[in-house]
Amino acid sequence: MAENKEYVPPRNPGGISRPGRGGVVVKPKNMKGTLGRLWQLTKGHRKGLGWIFLLSGLASGASVLSPYVTGKAVTAISGGDALTWILVCLTGLYVCDWLIRFLQAFFMASIGQNVIHHIRRVLFDQIKTLPLAFFDRHRHGELMSRLTNDVDNISITISSSLTLLLTYAFTIGGVFVMMVTLSPLLTLVAIVGVVLIFTLTKIVTKRTRKLFLERQKVLGALNGQVEESISGLSIVRAFCREEEMEREFEEKNTRLCRVSIRALIWSGYLMPLMNVINNLCYVAIAVFSGVLFVNGSIGDIGLITSFLLYVRQFTRPFVEIANIYNNFQTAVAGAERVFEILDEEPEPADKEGALHLTAPRGNIELRHVSFGYNPDKPVLRDVSVKIPAGTQTAIVGATGSGKTTIINLLTRFYDVSGGSILLDGHDLRDYKMDDLRAAFGVVLQDTALFAESVRDNIAYGHPEAAMEQIRQAARVAGADGFIQRLPKGYDTVLEQGGMELSQGERQLITIARAVLANAPILILDEATSSVDTVTEQKIRRAMLKICEDRTSVIIAHRLSTIRDSDMIILLEKGEIAEQGTHEELMALDGRYALMYKTQTG
Repeated sequence: MAENKEYVPPRNPGGISRPGRGGVVVKPKNMKGTLGRLWQLTKGHRKGLGWIFLLSGLASGASVLSPYVTGKAVTAISGGDALTWILVCLTGLYVCDWLIRFLQAFFMASIGQNVIHHIRRVLFDQIKTLPLAFFDRHRHGELMSRLTNDVDNISITISSSLTLLLTYAFTIGGVFVMMVTLSPLLTLVAIVGVVLIFTLTKIVTKRTRKLFLERQKVLGALNGQVEESISGLSIVRAFCREEEMEREFEEKNTRLCRVSIRALIWSGYLMPLMNVINNLCYVAIAVFSGVLFVNGSIGDIGLITSFLLYVRQFTRPFVEIANIYNNFQTAVAGAERVFEILDEEPEPADKEGALHLTAPRGNIELRHVSFGYNPDKPVLRDVSVKIPAGTQTAIVGATGSGKTTIINLLTRFYDVSGGSILLDGHDLRDYKMDDLRAAFGVVLQDTALFAESVRDNIAYGHPEAAMEQIRQAARVAGADGFIQRLPKGYDTVLEQGGMELSQGERQLITIARAVLANAPILILDEATSSVDTVTEQKIRRAMLKICEDRTSVIIAHRLSTIRDSDMIILLEKGEIAEQGTHEELMALDGRYALMYKTQTG
């Protein structure tokens, strides 16, 4: 990891859940612009979307015509006329409505998943190209949330909400036209009911939104406390803090319970009250239409039947559209978070005419190198040093002195802010990135193992390696013995990054990986800092074997492991304080000598 970096909090950690009635709605900053970009991003993956528009119109048409035909049936019954063709038409409409909605779901499932597949692939491809500086600014959980929760919100909106929104919009328009056609006076009464529902919804959601926001904050605090308690349970038990941990959990859990009850009660008011208003409106229209029928203003009983059915259809979509729009806003906000990643600058591309690094010798030179993760806080200041090919160089110093930063610059995880780093006489930036990275074998303090077999983990950088080559690499690293004792030997699948192994065993596997890669330049970053002294000696012997006849750069806190190095560099506050062999630095009796004497007693 990089050192001396300023922590930048994530912009919006955690996932976005779909809001319910009165729930928290994450509003986009620029809905029009984001929708335009989303439309462009899905170009070439929208095949069949025209069918969705057509089917939505047809589904709305079937819904709008059904009450009208039902009214005609009532009129026919009251007049003693035949019902055969009317019932056939009505049955046909219902069958068509079912078929159309099935086709809607069929087409939308295919279109939605194809679009999301494309978005997720584009997003993942972008993440692969981003520099390490981006990952230093963002928590892994936040990035996972964007790849999963935000994309899922877009998927839900495309797959279901978009279809419903189109259908409801067409339905409201069609029903309104039919209501006005049947009776403008009764339509005015229905509109009054819709206005009352909107007013009620606005009043209730204004209150519930605050409660749901508070609930989300308390839930976040509770989740954080649970995560800390579980991950640090050994420390909690070691310091006998179980009661305090339980008390803190109970306080947050109780507060969450109270806030949730209030939020749910308030949100629970909405639907019953809307149903009351709907029913009152329905009764008012029924009574009013009955009076008009008795007075002779309306002469068709079927018209009243159709209108009452239209009233039911007219009010419900407004509430559903409000909820769909909330989900739609949340999905667009998620799309904005996705576009924030897509807008990030990727790693610098190979310059035009970049050189191939086919047979690196390993001559490294740092010329007046300066660098800072934050421009205002330099980590390295005017560092100049030559590392001849085939030599072993150790870099030591206090935490934050810039040791790991040099490694990050050598492998071009970052580029220097000033000066240059040369490999075999050429600036690192002159080489093709893949060739440059292939020239380095890296063993880090934090072991990186994958949920695959031991064999696959060792062959990670050399997947075509034969089994005998893998075993030979493990023997050189001193890992063959314990690997053979695993349940399935080299075919044992490691779970959770190899947590079933000891720290030393995991480190030996990573060293075996570096041996198999056979890179001409080897970097060992604190490879023995987290192991016991016996394992340290095993790792040290393995390091000595793999460092032979190649350029190696070793970062170490335990000075006893690097005393045989050809050159030792002591960094202090980003500058070279001392440089030389172990004997030369001990004779100098400076900072290095003091560190060595302190460690060895």
